[in-house]
Amino acid sequence: MFCSTSLLAQKKDTTRNGNGIVNKIKSTELTEKAIQSIVRKPEADTVFNFKSEEAFFPFEGKIIRHIIIQPLHFNRTIQDTTKIFRNKIIATGESLHTDTREKTIRNNLFIKRGKPLNPYRLADNERYLRDLNFIKDSRIFVVQYDEDADSVDLLVMTRDVFSLGASLDPSSPTAVNWILQEANFLGTGLRFAYTGLYDSDRRPEFGSEYSVRQNSIMGSFVDGTIGYTSINNSRSLGNENEKALYARLDRPLFMPYARWAGGVEISRNWSTNVFNKPDSLFANYAYSIQDYWAGFTFGEERASRLGRENRHRRFLSARVLDQHFISHPTILLSPRENLLYANRQLALAQLTLFRQDFYKTKYIYGFGRTEDVPYGYAVSLTAGWEKQFGLTRPYLGGEIQKSFTNQGTIISLDVQAGGYFRNDETEDISVKTTASYFSKLYDMKIIKVRHSVELGFSKFFDRNIKNPLDINNDNGIQGFTPDSLAGDSRLRARIQALVFTNWKLLGFNFAVVPQFDFAFLAQSNQPVLQGDFFQGYSLGLRTRNENLIFNTVELRGYYYPTTVESLNHFRINVTASLRIKYPTTLVRAPDTLFN
Repeated sequence: MFCSTSLLAQKKDTTRNGNGIVNKIKSTELTEKAIQSIVRKPEADTVFNFKSEEAFFPFEGKIIRHIIIQPLHFNRTIQDTTKIFRNKIIATGESLHTDTREKTIRNNLFIKRGKPLNPYRLADNERYLRDLNFIKDSRIFVVQYDEDADSVDLLVMTRDVFSLGASLDPSSPTAVNWILQEANFLGTGLRFAYTGLYDSDRRPEFGSEYSVRQNSIMGSFVDGTIGYTSINNSRSLGNENEKALYARLDRPLFMPYARWAGGVEISRNWSTNVFNKPDSLFANYAYSIQDYWAGFTFGEERASRLGRENRHRRFLSARVLDQHFISHPTILLSPRENLLYANRQLALAQLTLFRQDFYKTKYIYGFGRTEDVPYGYAVSLTAGWEKQFGLTRPYLGGEIQKSFTNQGTIISLDVQAGGYFRNDETEDISVKTTASYFSKLYDMKIIKVRHSVELGFSKFFDRNIKNPLDINNDNGIQGFTPDSLAGDSRLRARIQALVFTNWKLLGFNFAVVPQFDFAFLAQSNQPVLQGDFFQGYSLGLRTRNENLIFNTVELRGYYYPTTVESLNHFRINVTASLRIKYPTTLVRAPDTLFN
């Protein structure tokens, strides 16, 4: 991996490496210049931390003459294309894998020939490519034929992951599910996935999900997904196992200057009594979801100072949601379930002011791959109305986010508040604050260690129809899922260490992850520190092969000093579908704080 993503071919350069990047470039004048440019040694396998756009500033404003696309096979590295990982698994995989097509990469480019080079947009596009699930890494290299030239060529290099994948996830002693997928069919960005489930307590014992997803349809940056599930694997509302037919279209705000973003989701869901519950206990229901949102960016494109791009942007968006129950359960429901099975209509508008840039680094969640860490701010104001239980109530909410990094540390702050108005009074007012900290990486040769701490506080005021707070999983204690614990205020803390080892087995890397969880849960009439206190201590072993499409696999053991509802003090869990990634989303669909 180069310390810089720019290649400047100077006349004094000599050919020092004839087997590097240029072996993949066959038919352009770029070949000779790339040979002259590859003179640096790849950086060591350690952390780095620098602004994504820094390397491109020397070429700012120069006209982009050509854009050459060079996908790399999954067994090659971008930093040194002569290095090939070979073992029996990869040797077999080479015959099954099709490299990403040049057209697929171009469908995900928003940098254009004939336009002035914009350092931020090159960095944004490099990050966007790296974020595709069938791409492990990407680099954009700038090649200038002469220091005084007013034009440059771009070399876009991407490295595939092995897109054919399978995983096995034993979810309980009597149940197991598995996934078979082709995430990049014939190099086109088309994903086929089959999820299977066996549960000896089900009737029938087997269930399935089928889905198809196309990346950036015709270069529009719109991803399309259609699917069917009989194993409760799509967006679901109820507590029963559900079947569903669904279709989605998603267009992210892939860079701050993308003109618009939005999404559509339509589904038809119905409960199925696969566990043979008696009629008095089974909730028989059916519902449909229609969810539409869209937004556009606006603002001055140039800052006054230095004439550079103004990264402070504004985003105006709107959302309409209709969750309609075609048939309601006829059994006796708890207060929580009454809200769960209620029709919900939502119409919201949101104005967001934001600036977000990125640092490149490694070893946050990944096992040595390049990771993008955002820094900047976002301030949003949301207004509209929501209808539930026949109550139509105006809603007003806001959010402030701030994140920054310093010498390898990462700090993020998030404050949210929202509530409803009815009969000139407020109802269901809620606040939520979150702070997270990642330490710099400590490289101890045989291990690399990064610590993280996350603190969160949430509280309801004048709660009326909204469900109370809980401390389940990410809301408090991981792996702790009681049904009866609920309150109006919550204070939680999570302390974690990520210990990346040098252990390797068939290309899989390993990390040891100890974690401590603490949570207070209080009722409306008591301070949060006088509420019930719970603890969770766990130790996990994670593994991942970054060259494969597999998600991270984790084996984790838990200990809870205090339990309720006859929950065990000890438990062990294996998760094969763990998707861990530092959040980089620029904007989201408008929503209420606690829906």
